[in-house]
Amino acid sequence: MNPDFTKAQRRRIRELGALAYERELSEELAKLEAEFKRWRAGEIDAFQLSEAIHRFHQGASRELFTRYDQSTLEIAVAQAIHRGIVSQDEAGADTVALLGNILAFLREQET
Repeated sequence: MNPDFTKAQRRRIRELGALAYERELSEELAKLEAEFKRWRAGEIDAFQLSEAIHRFHQGASRELFTRYDQSTLEIAVAQAIHRGIVSQDEAGADTVALLGNILAFLREQET
């Protein structure tokens, strides 16, 4: 994380990072839960369920863990704000301003 941030700013970025991480992880777990439902309904067998669990662990779970790593957390939080996972209202004007350069870059990449 940026060493120029104040202690309070770093804490706020960590809070928002945890919020975004939990929301994204919950989305991915809901997809995995659907596979468990299919298994219970007899639509897939235990091996297919095991493969879905493996894909989750090696894919989405690992990607999110890496994305929300502390060393690049401000980038992940800016991306979460940009994608609407965390609203600007939730982030607060101060944090949005703090991440303004990253958010501007992300907006430029869309055009």
